[in-house]
Amino acid sequence: MELQAKIKQVENILKDKKVIVAFSGGSDSTLIAKVASKVSREVIAVTIDTGTLPAEATRNASDIASKLRVPHRIIKENFLEYENFRENTSQRCFFCKDRMYAILESIAENEGFDIIVDGTNITDMLEDRPGIMANYKRKIRSPLLEAKITEKDVIEYLKRENINYAPNTTCLATRIKGPITTDKINIISYAENIIKDLTGLKLVRVRDFNGIAVIQADDTSKLLDMDLLEYIVEKFKSAGFKSVHLDIEGYRKNRGELIGTQENNKTIFKLKLPYPIDLEKTSFNFKHRREDAQRLNNSVKISEDGEITIEKVKDKREAERVLLEILSSIRRMEN
Repeated sequence: MELQAKIKQVENILKDKKVIVAFSGGSDSTLIAKVASKVSREVIAVTIDTGTLPAEATRNASDIASKLRVPHRIIKENFLEYENFRENTSQRCFFCKDRMYAILESIAENEGFDIIVDGTNITDMLEDRPGIMANYKRKIRSPLLEAKITEKDVIEYLKRENINYAPNTTCLATRIKGPITTDKINIISYAENIIKDLTGLKLVRVRDFNGIAVIQADDTSKLLDMDLLEYIVEKFKSAGFKSVHLDIEGYRKNRGELIGTQENNKTIFKLKLPYPIDLEKTSFNFKHRREDAQRLNNSVKISEDGEITIEKVKDKREAERVLLEILSSIRRMEN
C-alpha cells in the first residue's frame, strides 16, 4: 500500500473527532498530531511528565507542538511515589502507561473528547513493549499501527512534509536494573548529559547495572578517544558509579528479524517475537489448531510463544508484506 493511502486511513480514524494525542514530540506522535490538526474537529497534545524523563523531553515536546500549532499540555505527576513503579518489576512499563492513559481518560471524560490516540507504529510490534497491554485495557487507539505504517514510513512522511520532530527518547527508568530511586534517575540524567555535551551525540543511553555504568550511543566512534573516555570515567565515578563500560556495538533495538531458511526444498521465513501471542484474541484469518496452540492458514503459522512462520511466498519482500498484515492483527498475551 502506498504511503499516502496509509495516511488517508489515519485521517479517517481522526476525522471530525475531538482527539487527545499522547505526545512526546518524537516522530510518531508528531505525525499523529500533524494529521489530527488537519482533519479532526479539535486536538490537544498531552505530555505526562513522570519525573523520570530526560530534562529536555518536555521542552522538546512543547517546541514541536508549538511548531505544529497544536495546543499542548504538560501534566506533572511523580511516578516515583508509586511502589509499583519503584519496584521496577516486569510490570513497570504497563503500570506507567496505564497510569498515563488514566490521566488522559480523565481529561477526555471531563472535556468531551472522543478518542485518545498514541503513536505506536507497526514496527514497534517487533519489540518487547509491555505497555501495549495498557492500550488494550484503556481502549487507546493506535492509528499508525491500524494503518500498517512502519517506522520508515513515518520518517519518509515527516521529511516529505518538512516537519520537525524531537529525537525519540525513553524514560530514564528503562536504564535501571533493580529498584528505582530519585538518586539513580538523577545520576543517569547527569551522566547522559555529560556525554551529549562533550560529543554532540543525540542518542545516548547510560544503563545502571547495580552501580556499573554501561554507555550506549548511536555513533560509538565519537567516544573512541582515550582522553575523553578517561574524563567520562572520572565524572561517572565521582557521581557514584563503581565502574564504567562502553558498549562498542552501540545502541540498538531488540527486534525480531525475518530469517529465510530452506526446508524440504522450500524457502520458509521465520521470525520470533520477543513476547507471547494471545491466539484467541488475534484477529487474522486463521484456522485454530488447539493441540499445538497455533493458528494456521495456507501460508502462515503463528505460535503462542511468538514464532511466526511464513511460506508459499515468492521472496522476502512478499514475506515482509504478509508480516505487516500479521503484526497489525496480533494481540500480545497478558502476563
